[in-house]
Amino acid sequence: MTSKSETENSTQNNSFKNYFTKQRLLVILLLIFILAFSIRGHLLKYEYMFEYDPYWHLRATGYVLQGDLPDNDPLGFYAQGSSDYTKRPQLLWKFTALIYKVTTFGAPYDKWLLMNYARVLPTIFGALISVAMFFLGREIYNRKAGMVMALVSATIPAFVYRTMAGFFEEDALGFLWMVIGFIFLVKAIKNADAIKKHLIYGILSAVFFALMAFTWDMFLLIPLVLVIYFISNLIYLLYKKTSSKEILSFVKTFLTIFILFVALTSLYQGTSWIKKTTNYVGDYLPISKDNVDRIGNKNIPDTDIIGATVGEENTGRQFFLLKYNFLVWVPFVALLIMILYLLFSKNKDHFTLLLFAWIAVTLFMAWSKLKFTYTLGLPIAAGAGFLYYFLNENIEKLKSNKLIFRRIFAVFFAIIIFSSVAAGTHFVSTKVPPINEEPAWENAFFWLYNNTPEGTKILNWWDYGHWLTYFSERKASTDNTNSSVIADANFAQFIITDDIKKTQEILDFYDSDYLIVDSGYFNRYNSFAAYAYITTNFSDPRVTKYMGRTIPCNKLKAKDLDVYAYSCSGEIIPEDQFLTYNTKWVNKPTDILNGSPMYIYRAEDNSEIYIFNSEINNSIFAKIWFNADSVDDLCEIAYKDQDLRLFKFNKDYFKTQNN
Repeated sequence: MTSKSETENSTQNNSFKNYFTKQRLLVILLLIFILAFSIRGHLLKYEYMFEYDPYWHLRATGYVLQGDLPDNDPLGFYAQGSSDYTKRPQLLWKFTALIYKVTTFGAPYDKWLLMNYARVLPTIFGALISVAMFFLGREIYNRKAGMVMALVSATIPAFVYRTMAGFFEEDALGFLWMVIGFIFLVKAIKNADAIKKHLIYGILSAVFFALMAFTWDMFLLIPLVLVIYFISNLIYLLYKKTSSKEILSFVKTFLTIFILFVALTSLYQGTSWIKKTTNYVGDYLPISKDNVDRIGNKNIPDTDIIGATVGEENTGRQFFLLKYNFLVWVPFVALLIMILYLLFSKNKDHFTLLLFAWIAVTLFMAWSKLKFTYTLGLPIAAGAGFLYYFLNENIEKLKSNKLIFRRIFAVFFAIIIFSSVAAGTHFVSTKVPPINEEPAWENAFFWLYNNTPEGTKILNWWDYGHWLTYFSERKASTDNTNSSVIADANFAQFIITDDIKKTQEILDFYDSDYLIVDSGYFNRYNSFAAYAYITTNFSDPRVTKYMGRTIPCNKLKAKDLDVYAYSCSGEIIPEDQFLTYNTKWVNKPTDILNGSPMYIYRAEDNSEIYIFNSEINNSIFAKIWFNADSVDDLCEIAYKDQDLRLFKFNKDYFKTQNN
């Protein structure tokens, strides 16, 4: 006989169990969100943003907050005025500004407070996308497949990288709209017979796809994926001998969504995106040798120096293991099994082809371009969810040895999930915001901010341009948008030229107040020459004639002896010899190497030596760096820190020369 207390305990336990069961979905989603946020949020321990481009987006957001977003960036490429804000989707900036205003109750713009928002928001967006992937997987297959999709999305390095703390770019927000758009697309097709639901879901799908177009240029993924899905699904439905009524229902639903998406996008973007999409297909569809070479990055135009030298323009396939880790095999296996599954399954499946198109398009993009490898992260998660569903369904159909296969299946997917979590966690833990590793540059930017008036113009190379404009709030001749190849070429010419008249022409055009450089530029003369002549022919004698190295050095003391020497990248140089190297420019070579005169200098603090040939030694930049008498009137050192120098140009001298 059961006592009253036992009955009450049992009732309480059942109530708790029922409550937990009802709230289980919420708990699961919360745990997924926390996992995704925690992995991405690791970099919140640093005070700055990650990479370079987020600083450009952050400045644009700042202008929006202040109510005066200009047509062109007032700081970047100041001489060309070609960093155009109006040609970029602006929803990220406006959405972030709205969040800032609402959560601070209308507080005025604060540069550093806004940076904190921009550090945190990508992690929130990335976590929300992981949750959205759960709903996509559940809508297409079932709850468990959705969990696999969500967990892989939360942890796979390629996607984590673009949504981790401080990576404030359009990617995270754009992907959120796309995944939600896919969810409503699936729901609209599923509810084709329920007119009201069908219409609501279809409109929502098109609106969210359009929001991606308002946010990010990579929205071109949507028409590519949808068109491939539409054509392949029509063929599939015919193959399955589907009724004309069902086919017509699919066509009407799809076209309603697609046409509304095209209309909304064209209202915002204009119609040029349509041509851009078709050109992309025409250029990269592997139907000609030129296209195949383009896919392999083998036919870069002679003047596309950006495409030839910027790392992200390389092919992506050699980075797959780094980006996708243990899951690198998933897209290939998933695509193959999807084809077999759709061909031989007795059931009709409207939506696996949607995932197939998504995986196929992004796999192709990632294979051909390193800068697109992150687009494959979410599709890999979708592929893992499909494989879970496919294997689980087929195991359940087994009549014998079901338990053994279930165990193998469970272990296999546990390895997938745990390896993805480990890969994502390790990947983020190895990342440090680059500016945290460049204190000399950071200090120089703050020096400019504190010691120069607004409107000061800086002559600079593009790689640190976004940092320069954000931290110093001064004008940069070039920046990371590479909006003007001519501006890049002009700075490169300034570095390599040995003609003071050419230097004067460049300085007259840019009217720069300061030059910001570091000693590493002596290692890069060949690259500067390629930019200066805007050529991808790296065998051009104008490019190959430069030979130079900057080598860091440390002072050592011989064991048990009162003798000192310097270790320069493993080369031991006795102190008495080391100190003979000049710190001021000379026209007499230090040594002869293979018949060529070589010049060896040392830094004034003995932290580096510089070795280069006559072509570099005679350049105006080398004369500026080593304080040659012939350029004394051109500029003077205004600030130096480690291997970095800020030179202030003598504008009175320019006026005298011009007169």
